[in-house]
Amino acid sequence: MRKADSLRQWLTAFLPDLKTHPDRLHIWVEGGQIGTRKSRTLSFAYAYTLKVGIWEFAGDADTIMVPMLAWIEKEQPQLLHRSDSQPFGFEAELLDSEASDIVISIELTEPVLVLPREDGSGYDVQHPLEPDYSGGFGDGGATFTEVLAGADAVFPDPGS
Repeated sequence: MRKADSLRQWLTAFLPDLKTHPDRLHIWVEGGQIGTRKSRTLSFAYAYTLKVGIWEFAGDADTIMVPMLAWIEKEQPQLLHRSDSQPFGFEAELLDSEASDIVISIELTEPVLVLPREDGSGYDVQHPLEPDYSGGFGDGGATFTEVLAGADAVFPDPGS
């Protein structure tokens, strides 16, 4: 499943604390299902809840949520178009006045194309990219990815 690794890399890139303490980031899958239909191909889709645990997080929750939304915009953009306007859920345990354990739950799907080779020698497996929904926030609206491009302005260094 490609998206779990993609999210790990994304969060590590945007949350400096996870670079220093990679053991504080845990990602696992719950409730996985395989979806398929009787057809001429062996193609299928993964459907699962991806759980993201960030332990002993000592920062503003916004510094997690904005990168999460930007990743969703890139990897599972249809979640930003849900009728309930809730692309993911989270829970937090407040450990003390400075640190929390945070668990995020995201319902994901990953299509997998299984295509026979033209020469009949077997199959090729492909993981297609998600459709591009850019511009989905109306005329000229900002995207979460654009916000991250100016991350220093959005999330100033707490030491300054």
